Amino acid sequence: MARGSRVGRGTRLAAHRGMATINRSIICEVPVFFATSEGQTRRIAKRIASVLYDLGLDSRAIDIAEPDASAIDWRHVRGALVGASIHAGRHQKVAARFVRSHAADLTSVPSAFFSVSLSAASRNTREVEAALNLAKAFPPACGWTPVRIDSMAGRLAYQEYGFFIRWVMKWIAKKEGAPTDTSRDYELTNWEEVDKLARDMKRRIHTREAVA
Repeated sequence: MARGSRVGRGTRLAAHRGMATINRSIICEVPVFFATSEGQTRRIAKRIASVLYDLGLDSRAIDIAEPDASAIDWRHVRGALVGASIHAGRHQKVAARFVRSHAADLTSVPSAFFSVSLSAASRNTREVEAALNLAKAFPPACGWTPVRIDSMAGRLAYQEYGFFIRWVMKWIAKKEGAPTDTSRDYELTNWEEVDKLARDMKRRIHTREAVA
């Protein structure tokens, strides 16, 4: 009896601390889901969520690989964004699985997809176009119809890479016409464009609700 009481108290305490996820739902007006390999898509997602929050919408960046992504209560979602990055010519598999599972939910509200890559910052117009085509192909391949698709430049974080990854990224950067000095990092993301995406999503959400 006493042992059962201790277990009960422990379970309640875990739930209070947010450790228990069974039957838990997250209410968020504009979730910004993201899949990231090197961190830049996370930074972009957080920036979008921050701008939306400043514009009066309840928004937060949510890692698709974390349990919170599956705990969203879609009944309260007014709009949504999904971000993923391109590696070896494709976006993360976890992003594709997530979108396939929630394609109907995403399509039912104003939603947007933003794809992050070094190719988007290339001096070679064919590489820029290839990155945009990959971005455009991702949503329909997963059964999703967003209202907007963006291809965004990422970040060259040479100082954060291990030796092999640094060598690979330098090779890719050289091919794309990007900086190759590995002694420092390079921010290639156009943050003004990121902010514009957030503001556009707010406009689309309000326009849809005004005519509903």
